[in-house]
Amino acid sequence: MTTMRAPSEFYHGCNMRLLRDHLGRDSDAQNYPPMAQIISSLTRAQQLWNEWEIQCLVLVSISLQAFLLLAAGFRKRHRSRVLSGLLWLAYLSADSVAIFVLGRLTLHGGDPRHQLVIFWAPFLLLHLGGQETIAAFSMEDCALWKRHLLNLTTQTSLAVYVVVKQWRGDKLLVAPMVLMFVCGVSKYAERAWDLRRAGSRAPGSSSIAGHVTGARREFEREVFWYYDRLNQVVVEMEELRLRPELVVEIATRGFQLSLDFLMDVVPAKSLRPETDWNEGLVARIRSSENRADYLVYRLAEVHLSLIYDYLYTKFGGLLGVLHRPATLVLTSAALSMFVIAQGISCQNQNGTNDRPAAAPSSSSYYEADVIISYILFVGAVTLEISSIFMWFMSSYWPYMTISSLQRRDKYRALQTMLRLIVRRLRPGSRVEWSGKLPQHNTIDACIRENQAGLVEHMMRRIGIERDYTTQVVVSTELKTVLLGQLLEIATTTSTAGEELDFTRFHGRWARDEASRPSCSSQSEAAAAAADRPAADASTESAGAQEALRISAIQDLDFVSSVILWHLVTDISLLDDESTTDGAITKLRRSSQELSNYIMYLVAKCGVMLGSDGHYAVKVARRDVLLFLGMVVDRTEFIRKVRDGDPDVNLREFPALDRAHRVSSELLKVQARHRWKLIAVVWLEMLCYVAHNCGPGFHAKHLSTGGEFVTHVKILLFILGFPLRGHSKEQLFPSEEIEERKFFKSSHPWRRG
Repeated sequence: MTTMRAPSEFYHGCNMRLLRDHLGRDSDAQNYPPMAQIISSLTRAQQLWNEWEIQCLVLVSISLQAFLLLAAGFRKRHRSRVLSGLLWLAYLSADSVAIFVLGRLTLHGGDPRHQLVIFWAPFLLLHLGGQETIAAFSMEDCALWKRHLLNLTTQTSLAVYVVVKQWRGDKLLVAPMVLMFVCGVSKYAERAWDLRRAGSRAPGSSSIAGHVTGARREFEREVFWYYDRLNQVVVEMEELRLRPELVVEIATRGFQLSLDFLMDVVPAKSLRPETDWNEGLVARIRSSENRADYLVYRLAEVHLSLIYDYLYTKFGGLLGVLHRPATLVLTSAALSMFVIAQGISCQNQNGTNDRPAAAPSSSSYYEADVIISYILFVGAVTLEISSIFMWFMSSYWPYMTISSLQRRDKYRALQTMLRLIVRRLRPGSRVEWSGKLPQHNTIDACIRENQAGLVEHMMRRIGIERDYTTQVVVSTELKTVLLGQLLEIATTTSTAGEELDFTRFHGRWARDEASRPSCSSQSEAAAAAADRPAADASTESAGAQEALRISAIQDLDFVSSVILWHLVTDISLLDDESTTDGAITKLRRSSQELSNYIMYLVAKCGVMLGSDGHYAVKVARRDVLLFLGMVVDRTEFIRKVRDGDPDVNLREFPALDRAHRVSSELLKVQARHRWKLIAVVWLEMLCYVAHNCGPGFHAKHLSTGGEFVTHVKILLFILGFPLRGHSKEQLFPSEEIEERKFFKSSHPWRRG
């Protein structure tokens, strides 16, 4: 009877025959042996890969899990495209590799010395469960929790099928395998649960309606405690007794309030008019020596750090507090059982030939498989320990756990232990976001675009545009100017509340600023007299109001206003380059940074852009490019727009023409008043964008280093601005329908 050759031998013979036929009879015999050697080497490499494919992919899988655990936490505090790209690839590849290996295990042969390969099936379920630092890469992943739930069922069934069908290994390994199955299934289930929890808060989720009712109830229950406690902390700051734990205490207690406000699920009827306690808070912050800049901005950081963990990690829930130690204990127990099984098998081993092939001992496995098994066990334990340490070091959720245990005396020892660990491991001064402010200047971007080479032009033709955005650190001056303006608006008694309406941009803050005298104190009056001795207050106010009238700030659409004041700011910067006044320099720098930042949000991020906004950005860019063709550099461009070029009809460029007329009026105003007015325009625009750009934008950029505009929205919440808005009349009364017991029990339709 003829024996069938192995597939590798068959293919090798076919390849050699094809090689001889290709070379022909007349070919030199010395020409084909090197080719034959290459084909033989490729065949051996293929055989080697087929034998060790699963081993290599399992090591790749655990390497991806280690990378995700250690690197994912950095994206909250760093704006890096390289890091984001690597995390994206690792996040997608980790699941694909684990699922692929599970599928390959179903085709695994019956080699008894490779039985430990089947033992790795529960580890792949553990890898599919992901790491605590990155449950979701983006908010879109949260909407896929049902897919992960289906994968949990299918992959668990597949793993059980692989083990039951093909396991012929040592019976001593059954117990650690079962423990790892429990860990893998529970961790994968936790991932699906965390994605569901975060996805329920995502914009457009079907469960948002249910959260609105809970948000109103939570708001009414916690809001008074939140601001009352914040008042007490501000008093302690004035007495120089502020402790960082107090900031974290307020943030953790007010986490639900800040989350609901950021995700726009707080009903308008919950936002009551201002009250005495809120007025006292704002006035106390404004009158404090340092105006509590550290307190409010640090509190905003902690709020957003908690929200990030809730939306993107497994830290944001009390379920993980019990699950992480349990998984660590089970994984450690499985590792101990595996070591014991190895020791017992080695002691009972009298020779590899004395034991049946169907039930090999641990010592009869391939040494490489045993080593990989140890790597998987030690790696699993190490990752669990690391995740617990990172929970303490990179998240504020341990404080949430401590807060939940405060009212339970039987957990007092656990509460004390957690507090001691947090104080030792948690760095209190670490910044919780990137602290960067992206900058996009239209004139600079158009200049660099004109200077682009042929390659960049070709790339632009196919839709690949180079990003000319730069980044600066958010300056202390900008934070001070923003907080000072918000406190001034909140404590102004002459306002009727219209300027606190962030639902539309109408330039009310700027119009109020233009109607005020150019100097409000004796020190400012002396500085103004030194700057322009002949300046007249009424003339200054009239010039500022005329500039606002020409700009049509009250009626012009928002994107057009951004483009116009962006050009006006650049023109004013050229005029005041030589100023040495500290206050003016602070306002100039803040206005420049805000101008470029809001232009970045509009032009590069598409914030507040409708069809008209896209058209306005495109036409403005085209006009700047055309005008740049008539000048040499940036300085000449701005000077010709400011002074008006007699050789060019500026009316052909609407944005440049109106920027010329607005800046002409502003340059008649003294520098201090002019830059205060420009800064107020940008601050109102920033608050408008923060309140109206949508929760999806804020949630998305929490995972890319954070945006300053998101901090501004939380800043509005901390200062109580949502409480100062005047909501419209509601159709339904203030009582919640869900609380009407008669509707559930006494209504005729509900009886029986």
